[in-house]
Amino acid sequence: MKLKMEMLSEIYAIFKRWNTKLTRQPILIFFSLIQPLVWFLLFTQAFSAIGGIPTFKLLTGTNSYITFFTAAVIIQTIASSALGAGIGLVNDLDSGFMDKMRVAPINKTSILFGKLFSDAITTVLQVIIILLIGLALGVHIASGVLGTLILLVISAAFGFAWSGISLFVALTTKSSQTTLSVGLLTTFPLLFLSAAVMPLGLLPSWVQQVAKVNPFTYIAQAFQSLIINGFVWQKIEYAFISIIIIGIITLGASILVFRKKIS
Repeated sequence: MKLKMEMLSEIYAIFKRWNTKLTRQPILIFFSLIQPLVWFLLFTQAFSAIGGIPTFKLLTGTNSYITFFTAAVIIQTIASSALGAGIGLVNDLDSGFMDKMRVAPINKTSILFGKLFSDAITTVLQVIIILLIGLALGVHIASGVLGTLILLVISAAFGFAWSGISLFVALTTKSSQTTLSVGLLTTFPLLFLSAAVMPLGLLPSWVQQVAKVNPFTYIAQAFQSLIINGFVWQKIEYAFISIIIIGIITLGASILVFRKKIS
């Protein structure tokens, strides 16, 4: 019990450090939202006619493409935010902060989890802002307040798990440029090869097959159900299963590499 309490206090200390850095540079959150805002305001307007496709409402439950596309904007924001975990770690390695942590009498895993929890809070703030913008643009959340809370929990958990990819790349390469490149190269193909941008029934058959094994699809469908239909518990369950699988693989690998790097 004592060891657990010590580890929690260590995680909180690292968590507080990252939050302090963020409050001193709030403009980082602003710039991280520019791309999603462009998507919201331009992409949905350019492709608004998609909502008029006869089968679109049958497949999605809405004839508003901006309502459907809200899930894609949230996922893209979460994935982009998750890159910050790896890039922040590279900065700590370059600045010598990790050298100090190497000799500090703390559980080294606490360093990773403190950063991840801080990023999860940032992700939640970003998603709240996106939802507020969506409401201003006419998006209605069918599941109400409870559904919004569940959506935020899924967002935080997905961001937490997806950060493991950038952490692994950062620890392996010690390069922020490589970490950013790998993050972008994985995010956008996965986004467009999922049910986030278009419903499965309107995708080419080969893309449908890829989408069915793409974790972004299950996260998107959970978000879409909460926003458009209400509580479709099976889709929410599939989203959490996907998150758990991603987390076990990515965070497990990151922790193993991290312990070797600072041992």
